[in-house]
Amino acid sequence: MRNFLENISTKTWLGILIAIALLQVWIVKDAVMGDAFIHFVFARGIAEGDWFSYNGVFSAGSTSPLWSILLAPVWKFAGDGIIVGVKIFASIFVAAAIPLTYLVAEKIAGKRNLSLAAAALLAGSYVLSFWAAKGMETPLYVCLVLGSFLAYLEILRKEKSVKLEILLGILLGLTILARPEGWFLAAFLGIPLLVRKGKRVIFSVGIPAAIIFSPYYWWLWENTQQIFPSSAARILRAAQWSKKFGVFYFTPEIGKILLTKLLPATPFFAFFWWQEKGKDWWKLFPIAAWLTFHAIFFTIIFPTTEGYRYILSTLPFFYLIAVMGVWKIEAAKWRNLALVLVLLGSFAISTQQLVERKHSVEICEAPHIDSVRRETGLWLKHNTSENDVIAMKEIDQSAYYSDRKMLSMDATLNAKAIPFVKSGKQLEFIQQEKPNYLVVEEDMYVLYPAWEKSNLIPLIDNQLQIGATKELGGVKFTLVKKLPLGGKQDCINFQANYSWYIFRVEF
Repeated sequence: MRNFLENISTKTWLGILIAIALLQVWIVKDAVMGDAFIHFVFARGIAEGDWFSYNGVFSAGSTSPLWSILLAPVWKFAGDGIIVGVKIFASIFVAAAIPLTYLVAEKIAGKRNLSLAAAALLAGSYVLSFWAAKGMETPLYVCLVLGSFLAYLEILRKEKSVKLEILLGILLGLTILARPEGWFLAAFLGIPLLVRKGKRVIFSVGIPAAIIFSPYYWWLWENTQQIFPSSAARILRAAQWSKKFGVFYFTPEIGKILLTKLLPATPFFAFFWWQEKGKDWWKLFPIAAWLTFHAIFFTIIFPTTEGYRYILSTLPFFYLIAVMGVWKIEAAKWRNLALVLVLLGSFAISTQQLVERKHSVEICEAPHIDSVRRETGLWLKHNTSENDVIAMKEIDQSAYYSDRKMLSMDATLNAKAIPFVKSGKQLEFIQQEKPNYLVVEEDMYVLYPAWEKSNLIPLIDNQLQIGATKELGGVKFTLVKKLPLGGKQDCINFQANYSWYIFRVEF
């Protein structure tokens, strides 16, 4: 049996692993999530020559400008079929992540079977495939991170490496545009290179990177007077959760990540560090820094990790070090047994989670949550004028289908809303910005603790009939549409009969 497995070529094994990963992308139907539609709006604007505007308004709301740019031709080709097109496009990066993981592992460990095992753990992890199915930039980001590490390791190996340094600069520039965390990756790879290669890397790596990312950041400042994306809303959301649950929320969330995603590999990850005597430090320092950054930021400071998508870029490295820990077991019999248990344990956990998420998407998210957002957007498109401004929190499917200018009530598109949300004075935000319509999503006043004290709560009134009005702070709100949400026992967060209310706003 062992000889049979050894005789299968590396390319064949990688092909099998790629097929396993891609199969998972298509197991979950109708999975494209709300956040992906934010990228779709930007992609549509770019395709139509209106760069980084959100339905006609310049915005700093894209946390992945590179993904929006890459999706522009997909939208140009597919139109509203982008919902399927994005899954096909994201699958390319899922497929690429598997051999990239193998190559990084081979550069560090130098063992074929070890490298294949690390790639197998990533391929079997539903997280990589699930977020491709969700239409997010995550698989692209993972590929750029792995590619950057691969270039870094090759630079360490060669005495003369200017061309590789330029390539690394290009990859880091793209990584920064793919996710804001790319800045930290640039630091973790750049600092050791600066020590090893000298000041020239400031130019050979830094200038190519700057050529890639600086046009977008210049554009961002010129049009919005912001340097970074308006992702403060996400940090605000984390603060809301931590304020509600405190430290007792952090511990279960960290435990959940370990138990459901990393448990089979965790003992061998720890065993590797316990056994390691400092060799290959230049190879391992950036990995250690990358893992530490994500552990601190996304499991302690910001524990609501949206199904692990923010820590996905660490999994190839975690799995690699874990498998290297397995290989430190000297007895071949026990080493092989440990590897089999890790692989089977990881695959079993991922399979169980994939089944759960598939069930959740098909019976809750797609037919209820996503459909209400889409229906909201279509109603706004057909019942409002092109110049109307819509104030709402969930500016995803609703914004895409409405094709209307959006006033983001949670700062996703701009940071102006943050102080109003923190203080509960969203009414004052309405008075200041003067939108034409307001969408009140009843569920957000339950799920998001910072909204519990909102002075817009009086607008949530099931007794209101279409055409009825309420006046708050001298602003007249007329109910023009009410859409039911939830009421299904399988929707964990929506078991109550919540509704979305659309009000016409007059000043």
